[in-house]
Formats: sequence, C-alpha cells, structure tokens
Amino acid sequence: MRTHSRIMRLNPATARRVDLLMAVGLFAWAAPDVPWWWRPAGHVPATPVVLGYLVLALAASVPFAWRRRSPVLVFALAAAVLLTRHALHQNQIAAFAAVLVAAYGLGAYSTGAGHHAGRLGRLSLIIAAVIGVTFNNDRMAGLPFALIGAAFLAGDAAAARRNEAAAAAEAAHLAERTRIARELHDVLAHQLSAITLQSGVARITGSDPDGTLATVERLSREALTELNHLLGVLRDDDADHPGRRPAPSLAELGSLLKAARDAGTPADLAVIGPERDLSPGLQLSAYRIVQESLTNVLKHAPGARTFVTLRYQTDHLALRVVNGPPPQGNATAVIRTAVARPGTGGRGVPGMRERAELYGGRLHARAASGGFAVAATLPYDDRGGRP
Repeated sequence: MRTHSRIMRLNPATARRVDLLMAVGLFAWAAPDVPWWWRPAGHVPATPVVLGYLVLALAASVPFAWRRRSPVLVFALAAAVLLTRHALHQNQIAAFAAVLVAAYGLGAYSTGAGHHAGRLGRLSLIIAAVIGVTFNNDRMAGLPFALIGAAFLAGDAAAARRNEAAAAAEAAHLAERTRIARELHDVLAHQLSAITLQSGVARITGSDPDGTLATVERLSREALTELNHLLGVLRDDDADHPGRRPAPSLAELGSLLKAARDAGTPADLAVIGPERDLSPGLQLSAYRIVQESLTNVLKHAPGARTFVTLRYQTDHLALRVVNGPPPQGNATAVIRTAVARPGTGGRGVPGMRERAELYGGRLHARAASGGFAVAATLPYDDRGGRP
C-alpha cells in the first residue's frame, strides 16, 4: 500500500524540482521566438519589441513553477499568452503546448468541492473553444478544443486516482492501528489478568506465597516474551528474522490452560476429530480467541469451571469456550471486583469477532447457565485444512 501511494504522489521536494524543470523547459522552447538580434528599419526602437516578446515567453513558462499551487492562474496566463501570440501572428506552437500542460494541471491540482471542479472544467473548455475558433483553418478549429479538453480530463482522472490512493493509504493506516491495538490487548490482557488474580488470592488468603510469587514471575516473563515478539513483528515484517519467536499456535493452548489453572480457574481442553494443517495466521486467530475467552473468565468469573473444545470439521474449525458460574464466597467476590474494574471492559468480544471475520468466520458470545459461552467457526484457508 505504501508503495502504491509513492507511485501516485511525488514527495514535495521532487514535485518542486519537476515543476522548475518544466518551467525552464517551456522557456527554452519559447526563447527562440524572441528576436534577440532584431534591428528594425527606420527609427522604430528594438528594445520594447524584444522585451514584449520576452515577457510573452516568460509568462508562458515561469508560472509553471507554481502549477500545483495555483493551477487556475497558470492556465489563465497560458491561454492569454496563446491568444496574444495569435493576435500578433506569432509562432503559437510553444504557447499551445504550455496551454495543454496548464489544462492538465487545472484538472489534476484544482481543489474544492465537486461543483467547483465542474466550473473549472467548463471554464477550461470555454477558453479552449475560443482558442479553437480563432484558428484560420476551419477544418482544424475543433482540434485545439479536443486536445485541451482531453488534457483537462486526463488531469482530472489523475487527481481521482491520487485521491483514491490517499484514501486507501489512510484506511490501511487505520487498519494497522486497529491491528496493533488488538494484538497489544490480546498479548497483555490475559497475562496481566492472571497476575492480578494471583496477587489478589495471595493478599486475601495468605496461602502459599512462594508458589504465588513463582506463578506471577512466570506469567510476567511470558508477557514480556510475547510483547517482545509483537514489537519485533512491528519493527520488521520479515517472518524469517533470526531469533524471532514464532507466533503462538494451537499447539500452545496447553500452556494457556495451565496458566488459567495456576490462577485458580480449572480449565480443560478437548480436541475432536483429526487435526488439520492450518496456516499460522488461522492458528493465531484461534489461539487469540481462546486466550481472550480465558481472560474474560479470569476477569469476570475467576475460579469458574471452563471447557475449551476444538472440533475439526470437514471445512472449518469449530471453537467453543464455555465457563460455568464462579464459585461463591467473599474472597472470590473481592478478587472479581479488583480484577474487573468498571469501565475497563467491552473490547474483548468485538476483538474476537473481528479476528473470526478476518478469515470469513463467525463468532457468537452469550450468557449460558449462569456462565458464558463463546462459539466461533473458522473456515479452513488456502492450505485447505489438510489432515
């Protein structure tokens, strides 16, 4: 996407150099028409005549250095020079070329609402028609009209492509920001929720402080490892970067469930059907959905019995995470209040749904039997889900 944007739009410094070179080139084309060494007969002074020709050459070239900033003014000056040269019966080829370039700029760089651009287009065609009918050859009178109109339309089409590229780049930028936010949430929320829960248990019950500290240390290390992996991906898109930790896969679900059990939430995994060869991206999405579901259990129902089921169907992976109601007790209520603070939720389920939809799947989440259930279907990707 970024490459496409660079193709469609020059950076300001390069665009400025291009416009300066264009102005110099147009002046070099028009300069031979200036009678530098002309000496009139009689007492007619040569200097005013030469200066007049020079002014016309400059007016048809120098303004092009600002053709992107003031396209209407540049077009008006170029058209005025062409009409003047025609009225004086001078060579009009260079001036007409300048009008074509200016008409392109009028279409490409005029800003404003659509109706404003339409008025500019009609203005250019009206001036082109005036120029066209001034040519002596009636059969060729329509040619300048057609050429200038075509130049304007070409510029207008270039502006449309440039705007589309800019809109696509902005959409890609917003999508990337959303992806980064989602990854950060998924990487950190689960581990931090487990750490908070473990700390709350240790503070309230006062039992097994050494074991709690060991679990907190392990979860912290895992969070740092995943965060470093994410930062590495953001710095460099090369998946084969040496030393980079592979993205989490379904093979690591056991570690997720162990972390939940260590945090006091019993969790079991069931895999139904022959396992398939899924792409890393699809496995990561399934892993993150399970991770976020367990995070929600730790936040809102710590200690609740939780079941994770992976079912390999013919054409899709069915994923289900179900938890029952949390155990009752003052300690659990205090921990749940500390972990699930008001105003901090609401992003988990939409994020999981977005992950499923990225692969053409669906995700449903609802309350169930005093607990909560998350069900997702993820179609197999281009690997075909080979057994």
